[in-house]
Amino acid sequence: MLITGIKSRPVYDELTPMTSGLGHVTAAQGSGGKPLVRLLGEMNPDQLAATTVLYSTESFTGQNYLADIQKFKVCGLIVFPANADAVRGLDAFLATAKMGTRLYISGSEGFIGTSMQVATSYGMNRDEVLREHAGSFSRRVWCAHCSHYSENVTRRVFACPGCELNLIVRDHYSGRLAAFQGVKADSEVPGELPENEELDT
Repeated sequence: MLITGIKSRPVYDELTPMTSGLGHVTAAQGSGGKPLVRLLGEMNPDQLAATTVLYSTESFTGQNYLADIQKFKVCGLIVFPANADAVRGLDAFLATAKMGTRLYISGSEGFIGTSMQVATSYGMNRDEVLREHAGSFSRRVWCAHCSHYSENVTRRVFACPGCELNLIVRDHYSGRLAAFQGVKADSEVPGELPENEELDT
């Protein structure tokens, strides 16, 4: 569980097998492979046989658990080179998923957030989804001026790649946007920027 002083930040779960599931799908990226391997190790053979694993090898911390994941006899393993591809893969999987499917998500906050947007679009509720944070604490930031998303932001002030404005990252996480919000940093006094500190992630 990730605990910070940011009240709007999601409180995450610990991945454990959901016995109520008739089928299981996991979506993980990079360091999220560690809790995924633990989850698979806790599943019984019947649960493993009903589990499809979606794993992205893109990692912000250089962690890759693919070799460990491949040791489990799951129903299917689909590997993606990028996190965005894995999220699209989750979308395609859920489009044909049956009632009783349970979803497990692990990885960075941005990956969990975008995966949850997909799950929510299919009407999955909190009883059907578990999320565990792993790896980087960098932030996904949504620009309030051009709606561009920036991944892996670690500094309080940065230039938005979408509109090139200097943004200050607020300590407010939007579940709807699956991101922290960034607003123009020098809106009160043009050219005067706040201290560019490392974010308390």
